[in-house]
Amino acid sequence: MEHLRKLEDLADKTAPGRTPSYTPAHILYALIFLRDNKVGRKNLASELRLGEGTVRTMLNRLLESGLIDTDRQGVSLTEDGLSLLDSIRDAVIWSSFPRTDLTLGEYNFMVLIRGFAYRVRLGVEQRDQALIHGARGATTFVYTDGEWVIPGIEQSISDKIVDHLGSFVPTENDVVVVGSGDDLFSATLGGLAAALGLF
Repeated sequence: MEHLRKLEDLADKTAPGRTPSYTPAHILYALIFLRDNKVGRKNLASELRLGEGTVRTMLNRLLESGLIDTDRQGVSLTEDGLSLLDSIRDAVIWSSFPRTDLTLGEYNFMVLIRGFAYRVRLGVEQRDQALIHGARGATTFVYTDGEWVIPGIEQSISDKIVDHLGSFVPTENDVVVVGSGDDLFSATLGGLAAALGLF
């Protein structure tokens, strides 16, 4: 999980002083966004809902790590940045998710983590991480004995949800965390934060 540790390192403080005001989930969101968009610092700050000073600090760290390039047109991922994102995508898969009776918001974003069911207790920790990052909450599903279950809840899961969860061809002990929010950004950031918390 060296590639995921890289996200932690980029969000950690480097010297005496304050811890950065962004998290590994913000960095992953930024990498995903920059894969398809070349934008300036101000627009990226708006997208991430962070202050420009905070984003400047983040971008400096990404630049020093060789993950981004900057020019007059904006910020873009380097080959190393794309490679890091691809490496992360091998262990963590993400996608939008429909509104259902088991999700908590109008907008939902699912993140599948391969083989990490042993880190899930009742899904409360994932919910808390999503809430800290501005989401309305998170719903956690675990794939065990060939079926999807919600930890700690004796509730059957509808065929519609099972079909959507199965779109990534799950294997034993996979986890899906669905971040829910009032907008796509909060759902996405909440889902990413909840999933990264498992590592």
